[in-house]
Amino acid sequence: MEKFNELLAKLKELKITQKSSDWSEDLPNDIWEEYFKGNFKQIKHSLDVDTHRWYETSLTVIKIFDKFLGIRYISNMFSESQDYEDCYVEIGFYEMEEVKVVSYECVEE
Repeated sequence: MEKFNELLAKLKELKITQKSSDWSEDLPNDIWEEYFKGNFKQIKHSLDVDTHRWYETSLTVIKIFDKFLGIRYISNMFSESQDYEDCYVEIGFYEMEEVKVVSYECVEE
């Protein structure tokens, strides 16, 4: 848990503006090597989609150091003539928790 908190604090300090389609490509090399490389598993993507005029952002949740890390970034661009950095979106990092949801489905047609 200590390593997770250390990582989260460093990520929040960085204030990374997204420049590439993959959030991991915008991480500094030293952060990638020390914390992420071989240490995480993607759990869920495309959560909490927020659509803007030229792009949309969403959350991806990864499991790292036995905790959940949410990463908000541009997940879809609608303009071919625009680059990611033109949107001035700062990648967000958040501690997440798993939430169980009860749902129902029809058993007869």
